[in-house]
Amino acid sequence: MDELDDVFVADAVVHAYNQAESNFRVPRYAQQVAEIGVGLESKMPEGYRRTRESFLSDWPIEETENALFRESRTDFAVIHPQSITVFHDGLTAESKAEQFVERNPTRAAALASVDAVGMDDPQAELTRQVEAFDPHGVKVYPSYWEQDGTHHGFKMDDPEVAFPLWEHAADLGLDVVAVHKALPFGAVPMDSYKVGDVEEAAASFPDLTFEIVHGGLSFAEETGWQIARHPNVYVNLELTLAELVTSPESFAETLEDLLYGGGELALEKILWGTGAPHFHPGLLLERFWEYDFPEMKSFSGTFEITKEDKRKILGENWAEAHGFDVDEIQSDIEDDQYSDVELTDEWESTGFEVAQ
Repeated sequence: MDELDDVFVADAVVHAYNQAESNFRVPRYAQQVAEIGVGLESKMPEGYRRTRESFLSDWPIEETENALFRESRTDFAVIHPQSITVFHDGLTAESKAEQFVERNPTRAAALASVDAVGMDDPQAELTRQVEAFDPHGVKVYPSYWEQDGTHHGFKMDDPEVAFPLWEHAADLGLDVVAVHKALPFGAVPMDSYKVGDVEEAAASFPDLTFEIVHGGLSFAEETGWQIARHPNVYVNLELTLAELVTSPESFAETLEDLLYGGGELALEKILWGTGAPHFHPGLLLERFWEYDFPEMKSFSGTFEITKEDKRKILGENWAEAHGFDVDEIQSDIEDDQYSDVELTDEWESTGFEVAQ
């Protein structure tokens, strides 16, 4: 892992969940979302598993920053506030995103988050968030729930709902539209979690970067053909990376599917995203850096994933996709509050309780 000391690592998606029962707006579905996370947590190695009570709590933003910057070699992170409407505060509150950027000005950026179908005026809400904490992009979700549990899907290529929002995002100077895909929130229709609706949005708004979050967790080959054909479509590996721990061979197959259409060139379209502290970022980073990937097959032939390719995935691709300068970030963090930190053990610097 000493080799990672000179590797720029940018986590494209981090959070600070509030999974306490008091935050359940639509309990039936909120409980399902929370239980998915508990199940994944139970598959983490010894020392990385938190207790159920600790996992299903309101996570202070300090836990996110400590896991990233005191317990892993992460240099920079993008926090995604969330608008998952089964939770009162969306799961990660906007206020936590603001705190994260304010507390870590050299190492953090944020996206806005709006509910495109549940809000009365999502464009006005996006404007408000841009003025409030200066995000450089927006995160959206493919589902909305009324308090009675009624579920509505949302498509990225909807000409009446989605396209005016993307146009407004571009007018506000935003660069990135990140969309949750591939993983349904419990027992809801799968249709809006498919990826086919992204390509028309990407083709219609070529100046925006479209980021498929959880890319490859399902519909991997379809997602791969999108990043192969559209220069402004990228894949964020949040949650998909959990396979590195639970089933490394399966993760290699998933990555091969994502890269099949574009081959070796598509490696530049893959973004590192751990969802920290949903999973410990140091664990995923270590597993990825040390994993010896098999030869990859693609439509254009076979290729190897090299350490240089891993460097791109760990941070350089994100900087290109989000319009950040790696040298400038590295200069800014050289003497910040984490520059001389000696990394602690997993969860040691946080308040999380580790399962025995």
